[in-house]
Amino acid sequence: MPNTKPFTLIEVLKPGVHFDAHGTRVHFTEADLQAIADGYNPSVHEAPMVVGHPSMDAPAYGWASKFVYRDGVLLAEGAQVEEQFADLVNAGRFKKVSLSLYGPRAPGNPKPGMWYPRHVGFLGAMPPAIK
Repeated sequence: MPNTKPFTLIEVLKPGVHFDAHGTRVHFTEADLQAIADGYNPSVHEAPMVVGHPSMDAPAYGWASKFVYRDGVLLAEGAQVEEQFADLVNAGRFKKVSLSLYGPRAPGNPKPGMWYPRHVGFLGAMPPAIK
């Protein structure tokens, strides 16, 4: 097993009107973000921490252990985060974070009817669709 580090809470989403990578308008309320935090269950689907928005065979560099909604921000906490990846994030190499979500009616959503974290993407030079 690779060396891992604890990963502090990182900001992944704020309430408001946003446009996803396909230009679709999405409105997230405080209640939506609280529901994401309350409904997250890693034993149902553990959201991987990845570089960018990867294809199916890309590695995970850690796993989201929980989501917390606090002070108007949805935060993710990492577990089993690869030490070298954590060092790169802490050094500012991946300053932007993009949360990929299953929509309430999306095929494959592990909890149909609610927004559910698919993965936490760490971005380098490319800014996230939802700032």
